[in-house]
Amino acid sequence: MTEGCFTDPKHPPTQEEIRSALGSCFPLWERLIRFVETTYQAEGAWSTWGPAKMGWGLRYRRKRRSLTALHPQKERIIVQVVLGKAQAERALKLELGEKVSQMLRESPQLRDGRWLFIPVVSELDAQDVEKLLLVKMRPPQRK
Repeated sequence: MTEGCFTDPKHPPTQEEIRSALGSCFPLWERLIRFVETTYQAEGAWSTWGPAKMGWGLRYRRKRRSLTALHPQKERIIVQVVLGKAQAERALKLELGEKVSQMLRESPQLRDGRWLFIPVVSELDAQDVEKLLLVKMRPPQRK
């Protein structure tokens, strides 16, 4: 795991700093935020909770349960997804890109789940993250 761009605990990143750091990956950042917020009707909260070297991350929770965290870095996004045992078994049956599939297969199943820190640099990576999130938590029914 590499060190994040935004590690000063007193200074959460601004939108312009994120845009500058992500560069060509900024549209993927917007895509993932839009997916999580519309699919799960959730709002992100900036936090430095998690691996210290990751720095600031946009954390999403639904009904007090952790969904994901998006960590902007230089030219990529690190997406944290933790899958329980049953979720991981379902995720292993998905059609995923080779990178995410390999990460899922090689990640150890710990008592609290498989901790994935997925580097997102392409549309395929973003699609894979969306598929994993749909396995992790069912979206609320729309009224």
